[in-house]
Amino acid sequence: MHRRRFIWVIYALLCALFLAIGDVLVKNAPKIHPVTVAAGRIFFSLPVLWAIALIKGIPAVDWRIACVFIFSPPLEVVALVLYMRALQISPMYRTLPFLAFTPLLLILTSYIMLGEKVTLWGLSGIVCVVGGTYSLYFKPGQHLLEPVKAVISDKGSLYMLAVALLYSITANFGKMGVVYSSPSFFGAVYFTILTGILCIWSMVVDNARHIFTKEIMLIGITQGIMITFHMLALEIAPVSYMISVKRSSMLFGIIFGSIFFGERNVVQHSIAALVILAGIGLISILG
Repeated sequence: MHRRRFIWVIYALLCALFLAIGDVLVKNAPKIHPVTVAAGRIFFSLPVLWAIALIKGIPAVDWRIACVFIFSPPLEVVALVLYMRALQISPMYRTLPFLAFTPLLLILTSYIMLGEKVTLWGLSGIVCVVGGTYSLYFKPGQHLLEPVKAVISDKGSLYMLAVALLYSITANFGKMGVVYSSPSFFGAVYFTILTGILCIWSMVVDNARHIFTKEIMLIGITQGIMITFHMLALEIAPVSYMISVKRSSMLFGIIFGSIFFGERNVVQHSIAALVILAGIGLISILG
């Protein structure tokens, strides 16, 4: 049991790392329409996903998975496009912390949709992860509610807060999809559906040929690796716990932002890192 619990934390942390790498690549990519960036990020992950799905084999599929494929993709597509746009127009330290709201929202949405409850220790860990990542936004002398004010003044922050809300819903659909089939099969089929929607949308608002660039291909490969670890972790862990650990991608992202884009505040980031790691420890060891 302890070994199984430890493995999902490793999967979730690797998921967070590759998500952050993908975010940096999106930030550094040419200013392509966010729908096209989202389409490319998913499109080039499909070979990885289908290769794993075919190796593992097609599982028995519960008919209830149809509800997941009908209701979740539209929400996921909107979230992806808003995510890409937020990264394009605002600094990473200003947008990524708002994803910390996802685990808190999941406490409510996962209870309503899945009947999952968190323990007191698990809730404490979620609060630490959220608090640590939220604090990454602050600068000395700022008011405690500064990130809330940023939602009004900064479109990137507003977009990312909307993403957090949408992800708190789609994460539960993802859990259902894994339960009703398997991580590899669900990931391949689900993201194929997303790719189809995004490619059609890209043809309407942009030139879909922009998808086939080296920068977008690399983004897609990192996305495929991230999704694989996401599904493996989700198969083992309660969704609210897994997403909490995955949100440590914000820490990786802000560190990468400091390295590659000059968004520096080393002391503050180090303190926040300790709080986040404490939360991950509470979730994985006592949760």
